[in-house]
Amino acid sequence: MTTNRIVFVQNSVIKQQPIESSQLPSNQRQDIPAGTTLVLQSYNIPPGSNNHYKISLDDIQFKGFSNWFAFANHVQIIQEPIVPETSVEAVIAKQTDKTTAHINVNRNTLGTQQGFLKLVFNVDTFIKRAPVDSQTLNEQSKQLIPAGTELILATNLPDNNNIVKFPIQSNHVKFNLFNVEIKGFSQDWYAFIKHVGIQRVG
Repeated sequence: MTTNRIVFVQNSVIKQQPIESSQLPSNQRQDIPAGTTLVLQSYNIPPGSNNHYKISLDDIQFKGFSNWFAFANHVQIIQEPIVPETSVEAVIAKQTDKTTAHINVNRNTLGTQQGFLKLVFNVDTFIKRAPVDSQTLNEQSKQLIPAGTELILATNLPDNNNIVKFPIQSNHVKFNLFNVEIKGFSQDWYAFIKHVGIQRVG
């Protein structure tokens, strides 16, 4: 399936108006870390603005808005087919320890980079505030994320074995988002291990 997606090639700010982000109050701007990929309902270049895209996000809202402006030099619009990544379930299947997912990241390649891992959504699925069936949760405790979305993760640095560990609970992986809140939360989200993968950014 081919869908329109926006890829943030560097740290950026999406805005409610196509002006300098510093001129806007915090509730009208949203930091987006490099490597983030969001699925679009639509996009265009507004009349009179040759350096911003007007984007409408599919399902996801930030700060109550799904319509935003993105600085064109910081993003790429892609129409590539969604290629599933190795799922967290497949990673755990190769491990003896089933309580955490072990993601290999070479410490020596990081430098000062933060947000070096991303959660890749292979199918439409909910992220949740608890590792339970989404049907049992109210709307404030879950968010539908469309397939093809890639969200940057806040993590610890790799350990001495070059491993970053993610807790597994009831077939869900627990994660924190980097510099982004969804439904007012950045920490302690869960995703079903069959539906997502964790990959290195870049």
